[in-house]
Amino acid sequence: MGRRLLSMAPMLVAVLVVGAVALALSACGGGQENKKSESGGSAATNGQIVVRRWFDPDQTKDALFTMNPDGSHVSQITHPPKGFVDESPVWSPDGTKVAFYRQTLDDSSSQIMVLNTGTGDARQVGVEGQEPAWAPDGHSLAYKTIIGPDTDAKRIEGIWIVGLDGSNPHQVTNVDPKLPEAYADFGSAFSPNGKMLVFDRERRQREPQLGGEENFYHAVFVQPLDSSGSPEDARQITPWKSNCQDHPEFSPDGKLVLFRCLPKGEGGPANLYWVHPDGTGLHALTHEDADKQYLGTSFSPSFSEGEGWIAVGRAPGYGEDDNADVFRMRIEDGEVVRSVNLTKSALWDSAPGWGLH
Repeated sequence: MGRRLLSMAPMLVAVLVVGAVALALSACGGGQENKKSESGGSAATNGQIVVRRWFDPDQTKDALFTMNPDGSHVSQITHPPKGFVDESPVWSPDGTKVAFYRQTLDDSSSQIMVLNTGTGDARQVGVEGQEPAWAPDGHSLAYKTIIGPDTDAKRIEGIWIVGLDGSNPHQVTNVDPKLPEAYADFGSAFSPNGKMLVFDRERRQREPQLGGEENFYHAVFVQPLDSSGSPEDARQITPWKSNCQDHPEFSPDGKLVLFRCLPKGEGGPANLYWVHPDGTGLHALTHEDADKQYLGTSFSPSFSEGEGWIAVGRAPGYGEDDNADVFRMRIEDGEVVRSVNLTKSALWDSAPGWGLH
């Protein structure tokens, strides 16, 4: 009996040591999955993702849905009236509200809306516009509105900011009206410190060599919010030839801006890129050919130091060529190392926004 106990002693010591290490790791958070884990750790389990879902192939009926970052607990949160669609959802900084715009099918009117996800109540902010973006303090929204004549000759659209109660709407981006091209600014987002605005600027230019056909070029711009608002205050951070666009967004630490680029036009590849806010380090995160198109992106709240999860829309998704799904993608060392299909829609899920909740 004594020899048996002695022979078990090393095993008991090992068990005690392992147990002590496990307790220490648990106390420090090591019992959770770390940033490098395949399943994603805290980045894959915190917050919720809001998406826009189309119900018909002609894209005349839709609604906004929320889900957990693993694709579970899908819940419809808006019910647009007949003849209206809900677009461009984005979470408030505290994760209690979703801003979006509700638009008529004939594009004749679009209202900025705010939904309280706890009560389900949606209200109009009181301004006509599209593509809202929350200020970090949660008290105001940036949005796109038309600020020039709606004619074939000239159509200028700019970014405005308005209080959450509809107060003090004011213009923040401008383009020199004497320029020969027409411009549109949209898809804006605030920097985490609230000092900068990033947005997609579209240049519409008629090409004489193409018989006057109008071509569209996109670039990403940033602008300090304490600027005078003059056209020179906006700084271009991607080249026109790269055709970068579609709701650029700052990373939570403010060190990167994420978007998609279509350097060969709408018929070519649409890959994910990022760049530093000063315009350096333009880098492709994906390298798909034209059979896959990325449709929208959003950083997870815990993305940091160039690593973490993002949510993206992609077409085709799980189904055939005419559908799109939302994916969760892990970025490490400037590359996608893991992709998880979150929705398996027969039609079209896109425009993901990832926020705290």
